Amino acid sequence: MSIFTDIKDLKRIKNIVSVLLKYELGYFLEKLDLRKYLRFSKRLQSKEFSKPDSIPKRLRLVMEELDGSFIKLGQLLSLRPDLVPKEYCEEFSRLQDNIKPLDFRQIKSIIEDEFKIPLNKIFDSFDKNPVASASIGQVHKAKLKTGEIVAVKVQRTGVKELFEADIDIMHKLASLLESNIPETRIYKPTQIVKEFEEYTRKELDYLIEARNIEDFYKANKDKNIIIPKVFWNYTKNKVLTMEFIDGKKISEVKKFSEVNSYEKIVMKNISSSMMRQILEYKIFHADPHPGNILLLWDNKIALLDFGIVGRLDQKLAEKIENVFISLMKPDSNLLASSLIDLNFVDKNIPQKELKKDLSEHLSKYYSRSSKEINLTEAFYDLFEIARKYEMQFPDGFTLLLKSLITIDGLAKRIYPDFNFIEELKPYTDKLIKKRSSTRYLLSSIADTLFEFRSGFSKAPEEIRRTIKAVQSPKVKIDIEDADIKKFVIELDRSSNRVAFGLIIASLLIGSALMFAAKLPPYIYDLSLLGIVFIIASLFVTLILMVSIRKEGRFKK
Repeated sequence: MSIFTDIKDLKRIKNIVSVLLKYELGYFLEKLDLRKYLRFSKRLQSKEFSKPDSIPKRLRLVMEELDGSFIKLGQLLSLRPDLVPKEYCEEFSRLQDNIKPLDFRQIKSIIEDEFKIPLNKIFDSFDKNPVASASIGQVHKAKLKTGEIVAVKVQRTGVKELFEADIDIMHKLASLLESNIPETRIYKPTQIVKEFEEYTRKELDYLIEARNIEDFYKANKDKNIIIPKVFWNYTKNKVLTMEFIDGKKISEVKKFSEVNSYEKIVMKNISSSMMRQILEYKIFHADPHPGNILLLWDNKIALLDFGIVGRLDQKLAEKIENVFISLMKPDSNLLASSLIDLNFVDKNIPQKELKKDLSEHLSKYYSRSSKEINLTEAFYDLFEIARKYEMQFPDGFTLLLKSLITIDGLAKRIYPDFNFIEELKPYTDKLIKKRSSTRYLLSSIADTLFEFRSGFSKAPEEIRRTIKAVQSPKVKIDIEDADIKKFVIELDRSSNRVAFGLIIASLLIGSALMFAAKLPPYIYDLSLLGIVFIIASLFVTLILMVSIRKEGRFKK
């Protein structure tokens, strides 16, 4: 096969092919024409392969054996139920790094190479044995010269080079899958690899993770949630130094009472933190699995590993708020509209069919009490519908839902009676109240007018570009139909009426808001500005009526 020409690629692809055959995934070797990369003896033994069962589990085992980048790919896919089915997400969530820790001499060499000074000149003491080890880096406990106890995260030697080699192969395999196995196109293999490459490049730069931690540290207002402090003077691209937090992974805690904590309160603190991250801070932890959450004393928790975080701009946040409101009301029409509004793929989605599917799939949740609702099941149903209509949501939205699914799964593990839906209600009630406030309405009108003004100011330039394009010798327009002129006149009249109508509506809404806000000065307990807006709307209405009447006479 010509696409695997590089010598390093060739060696690695032979390794991948061998592992696929080991876990009885020869069907894919056949379809992708990769049998030629098997050892000669294996080629002679192997017969025609049939499609196996338990593919998610077999793929998980393949990723575990291939290690490194392939484990990271599986872990990322476990966060993306919008890209792969539920059974794959659940299987890939079991992937764990089984990496042998680097020898201390290697760690010492990496740190000294980054800082260009001896290790003992940086730290007062440095534990040789790591407290945690993963595919990209490992963490050591240390003490600074200034006395602070810190956690030092050090990137493993050769990780970047191995990633570069593996990502090249992944791109080629993804292309082969889409070309030779059409049914895989719905899962967008090439897009998956592209996103994986983007995420991993960010994870390989510890300065990016340090900035994520810093943003969380500054935004966090919850006393029950601890975010480690970054020590910037001791942080480089391959070394991240942060405050050492003494706690235990929440998944390893057998008795919460031993640290004066209670499962229900801890879950309430975790879910409350997640909602505040989404709705207030607009930045949230994208992978809050049990291994990234430490339980401290008195129901407090600490969040770790900020390599992947979700960020929401104001517009995306408001669209996501609409989804929350529609789910909790419940309102399938609003939910369909909200999902379509989130979808950034330029294609027409049959709204009637989408609303019907949403009603059929989600009606079973609407008829239940909040205690009976399985949040994870509901979100996976939502992603199944999205895949059916080929909707591609923003990363922030899909990471957000996966974070909520992860928290819901954690609740089932440590406190099965915890009701996540009940915890969501106060926040959605607060959202609805906020949307009804005068301040929010005024702010929305101001934003809309600003966007209209911005678009209107660009109109002359856009018109000039259009005229220039039309005048180009490459563009030829031949109009002979006289009715076109009539159409243009009618279009001009109609647009004028629409403009008048918008002005009238804006004035009336503004008047109502002035009266509701009771803005001074007053006349007979009524806002003077509101009265002015009403008079102005009547004047514009009169102009519009006179214009319409004149047009009627002209036609006669």
